[in-house]
Amino acid sequence: MSDRAPLVSVGIPVYNGERHLAAAIEGMLAQDLEDFELIICDNASQDGTAEIAREYAARDSRIRYYRNPSNLGLVRNFNRVFELSRGRYFKWTAHDDWHPPQTLRVCAEVLEGDPSAVLCASAVAITDDDGEVFAEWHPSVDLRSVSPPLRFHRLIWSLGETHPLFALIRADALRQTPLYRPFVGGDRVLLAQLALMGPIWQLDQVLHHYRQTRMRPGARPTGNRPSQAVILDPANKGKLPSRTWRLGYEHLRLVARARLAPQHKLWLAGDVVARFGVRDSRRLAAEAYQSGRILASRAMSRAT
Repeated sequence: MSDRAPLVSVGIPVYNGERHLAAAIEGMLAQDLEDFELIICDNASQDGTAEIAREYAARDSRIRYYRNPSNLGLVRNFNRVFELSRGRYFKWTAHDDWHPPQTLRVCAEVLEGDPSAVLCASAVAITDDDGEVFAEWHPSVDLRSVSPPLRFHRLIWSLGETHPLFALIRADALRQTPLYRPFVGGDRVLLAQLALMGPIWQLDQVLHHYRQTRMRPGARPTGNRPSQAVILDPANKGKLPSRTWRLGYEHLRLVARARLAPQHKLWLAGDVVARFGVRDSRRLAAEAYQSGRILASRAMSRAT
């Protein structure tokens, strides 16, 4: 491994990814921008992930492989792969995603051409387990405005899927954040903080193939899969559901700490309340009701 920091660092956080990991690695090795490193952070996988990663690392000096001694949860593993990086720009890549050869070059050229920009994302092709495209996601708003309040406003009202988290991000900007935090919606809060820091480019060109299990109409997931909160961090087990409440609170904290004029902070605070308190009022009520039932059930269990 060279001591010189590469232009781009790509991080693959992975757990039990033997089925698709090789294809994700091959997609990165085929990039037409060669000045990058690929960091694979294995969250104590129990399948053939380690063997696949070690084999590629032995063949290509740009690849570094790390294995956690135990499963840290998705969020801590995501953050660790960034902490191990050295590049000017950083990109998270899921172990089962794929990127066309021009991805890193096109996004790096955008960030090199606009030093104020914090990230460059793209349109996304949604594929099934066999790699067949069955849907596409395209950016719906322009987040390149020089106005931080306008960028923040547009982001919180337009962000459906959090695909821009897998953009090419300016590493210096990312280091000024708490990174991905271990609660449901932590990715949304991170993107909102980045929007306050600088323009966000979203290209309409498809440069990210995102793998997702295609469900038949009316079908429901099967099995006893852990909740999203527990997947993010095992320490979340047993905590009350509070996604919408937490999102409102964390976005208000971002506004309070931002370097903005008082009138802009007041406007954005109202904007956050409207977004998460009014538009999502049914979700807030459902979370409160569900939490009440859980607390009542726990109280009854202790009483018997």
